[in-house]
Amino acid sequence: MAKPDSYGSHGLDLARQRTPARAASPEGEGAASAHEALAREDRAFNEQVLPLVSRTFALSILSLPTSLREAVGVAYLLCRIVDSIEDARGMPAERRRTLFDHFDALLEDDTADPEVFERATQQGPFDVSDAEKALCRRAGTSFRRFRALPGPQRESIRSRVREMSRGMRSYAARADAEGTIRLRDMADLEQYCYYVAGTVGELLTALFEGEVPSIDEATRKELRVRSVPFGLGLQIVNIVKDVAEDAERGVCYLPTEVLAKHGTSVERILAPEDREKALAALFEVCALGRKHLEAAAEYTLLWPAAGGAEVRTFCAVPLALALATLREVERGTDCLLRGREPKIDRALVAEILAGARRAADADGPLARLFARASSAPGAPPPAAPARSTGPLLRARRPPTPPVPRYTRKPTQDT
Repeated sequence: MAKPDSYGSHGLDLARQRTPARAASPEGEGAASAHEALAREDRAFNEQVLPLVSRTFALSILSLPTSLREAVGVAYLLCRIVDSIEDARGMPAERRRTLFDHFDALLEDDTADPEVFERATQQGPFDVSDAEKALCRRAGTSFRRFRALPGPQRESIRSRVREMSRGMRSYAARADAEGTIRLRDMADLEQYCYYVAGTVGELLTALFEGEVPSIDEATRKELRVRSVPFGLGLQIVNIVKDVAEDAERGVCYLPTEVLAKHGTSVERILAPEDREKALAALFEVCALGRKHLEAAAEYTLLWPAAGGAEVRTFCAVPLALALATLREVERGTDCLLRGREPKIDRALVAEILAGARRAADADGPLARLFARASSAPGAPPPAAPARSTGPLLRARRPPTPPVPRYTRKPTQDT
């Protein structure tokens, strides 16, 4: 469900696919040189494709210490491969299961050959963006760089991507059986968002903890409990921002129960005569997203300014952009209209990108950055829920007790 930024795959070299060294690699200087050349090529491709699938993520990674950049980038690319398998529309269910199987095998076995997966992505239509298609058809670049990471980073990534794949496989199977994705209620929405993005919050937190060892155990616990809401908040903003675009391709992630409560349905969500009803349902989902973003702000402030400013900056940019985007959605002006979508003013985007690093050095400026992103000229329409921006304006540190733990690993597939 995660969407690429507005880029094509300009300059991506799909033709140059190298065969990785097998288990019994030849020894000697020539073999070492070939290995180093392949590693350089893999790194170059990953650096090239990352901004094509997410410009914001690629920019945020630059704020991280060099010891984290490749691990975070590779982790994100692996997640986008899983997302592409789930998101490819019109793919036969059996082929989708095969792709999940091949991906999972690569994730579990560091000696497995990525070419099996790469070939499978080319055996039939693959309806994703050009950049995502290139990423999947050269998946070996991501897996080889993953296998080159230090053991602790590799295991932090493996366990969370495994959980993401398991969950997205279950939702994809449900969508294939029903003809499209339909989320039943708020709990179903949150569970879907956990698999898509909450797992990423857990993954990043595990990587960051290794980089900021000075945090005490109590802080670690509070960070971990907020790592899932961070991911959920960003994903819910993604959903409410793109309702019209998704609806035009026959997809809707707003819960059917919420739509019915307000007197409308998935099929009528863009109907002009149902606009007020659909907006009311949309704003109810926005309120859930805002609650999670407030936990995300607490999460960001929990990282220490001394020794963790780079992590704070990395978190602050997408969070502030999400808060600003949610603000535009809540205004309702450009929502649920064909060919239109809520957009942030470019000047505010520039302000957030320029100000995040400076603000990360102290709690007060960082909280003010989030408050600035949350505020907007004008008032939301009458149907919009009251926006609970108070904690972002006041809190220097999260309140006690911490926010509730959300559903993490269900006892059975959805």
